[in-house]
Amino acid sequence: MSTYEKHTAWRLFGRSVLQGLIAGILLGGAFIAGYLYHARFSRPTATTDYSLLQEAEALLERHFLYDLPPQEKLVYGAAAGMVAALNDPYTYFAEPQTAELDKNNLDGSFGGVGAEIGVDEQGRYVIAQVYADNPAEAAGLKAGDIILAVDGTEVHASSIDMNGLLAAIRGPVGEPVELTLQRGEEVFTVEIVRAEVLLPSVFARVLEEDPRVGYIQITRFTNRTASEMREAISDLRRQGVEAYVLDLRHNGGGLVNAAVDVVSEFLDGGVVLYETRQGGEERTFSASRGGAATEEPLVVLVNRGTASASEIVAGALQDRERAVLVGEQTFGKGSVQLILTLSDSSSLHVTTAEWYTPNRHRLQDQGLTPDIPVESDEDGQAALSAALEYLNSELAVAEVSDGAR
Repeated sequence: MSTYEKHTAWRLFGRSVLQGLIAGILLGGAFIAGYLYHARFSRPTATTDYSLLQEAEALLERHFLYDLPPQEKLVYGAAAGMVAALNDPYTYFAEPQTAELDKNNLDGSFGGVGAEIGVDEQGRYVIAQVYADNPAEAAGLKAGDIILAVDGTEVHASSIDMNGLLAAIRGPVGEPVELTLQRGEEVFTVEIVRAEVLLPSVFARVLEEDPRVGYIQITRFTNRTASEMREAISDLRRQGVEAYVLDLRHNGGGLVNAAVDVVSEFLDGGVVLYETRQGGEERTFSASRGGAATEEPLVVLVNRGTASASEIVAGALQDRERAVLVGEQTFGKGSVQLILTLSDSSSLHVTTAEWYTPNRHRLQDQGLTPDIPVESDEDGQAALSAALEYLNSELAVAEVSDGAR
């Protein structure tokens, strides 16, 4: 099975977990947030009168038929509701558990067992994938194992959400976690010592359809993406590739600095994006010089799930005439979120700026128009075939040019 097919299979499998979330945008809670800053701040003084909120809480305590949740949950609900009143889907409040998972995903590493979790058709949590060379593999876990309990506490999708389960399984490196699993009719318990788990974001291979072309897929932009990209290009070059396909389909974004670093591998300096803030303040992000693949023919695959940081990459390469875009109109998420950590480790994601491409095209609510439009198909091959057709013509021109010298 190809890398793209594996990714597609797991993406389809994960839809049962992510059902109801905004597709491609809130994946993992905050994958596509413009994670430009990460600041801590003391409680600010507020001028708003919250007596009405206290009055409502008192009336709930007096009249609500059932048990009220802990006060902490009421406070979190109030904070989330206040932020929701801004009517900006990218400005939101994240409880501590979710905030920690967001940070792990953007860091690209965390303390855990090295297994992907999913939900089966019966609503049971299962091991969806076991990462190679990680504790879960060493403990004998297999895809399809049903998770019955974590540290003796029963878990089910109806009683604990995915974030709660992940938080229970993840933890400090070197500390054990006990999983009770079911495989077929067998029920067994394993103790696994957590290790640092690295979440790969770049997958690369030489295309069987044309060994002159290297295929690179980026699933998210994390702190590790740039180094993974350099390693992928180096490996593909050793295998003799002469052109590249960069697949950003279903990539909801991530860290803006990682996006700029990826562009730097394909551009030799110059503008990558402009960022505008309140009051018209503008900041320019530029590519570094000395990229690993600045001249080879390049195609970028995009679709409706291409958003945020991935639109930065695609937009820069298109505007700078370094690559052609093949696929569908992208999502159109061009706002920047400032991530502020609150006193209890919850976080506030606040829209604070917008991104523009080198030609000052506004990404927000507009997205990018592909140079070669191709409708998505089930296995993703239509866009890849169109990309190969374009690259074949480019490589043919290059061969004629070299022969004429």
